Amino acid sequence: MPSKFCQGLFGLFVLFFASCTVGSDGVQDQNVASSDSTLVADLKYIDDFFDFGTVCEGEVISHTFKFKNAGNGVLIVKDAIPSCGCTTPKLSKKMLKPGEEGSVEVIFDSRGWFGSQYKSVTLRTNSHIMDKSVTIKANVVEGNITSLK
Repeated sequence: MPSKFCQGLFGLFVLFFASCTVGSDGVQDQNVASSDSTLVADLKYIDDFFDFGTVCEGEVISHTFKFKNAGNGVLIVKDAIPSCGCTTPKLSKKMLKPGEEGSVEVIFDSRGWFGSQYKSVTLRTNSHIMDKSVTIKANVVEGNITSLK
């Protein structure tokens, strides 16, 4: 009698572990599909440079750069990194499906800066080229807006 009981118990354990294995294989297959190496994100800027011309010291200026996911996988913006503390990036979205467009606004506070200034923001993504930058330029002069006209 104990041997039939042990066989039945063993059979239940086998059935239980087999069902757990099937469930985890299903999850594993989903993970493999989502990390398909043929699906690649590709960050493309519509434009990557903007020149403000001459601005007065103390002005806060901004320009919005548009970009798109030209790949066939989901583009994930992991970080927006300004070149210095005087520059602030604002992203429209952090995830873009293939073909979707997004934007990054670059805000530059010219207080304390003079002369020709180049400021950039780098987007760090899951694209095949992970880091891509946009750049603004401004010639910062002393004075006020009315004195420039």
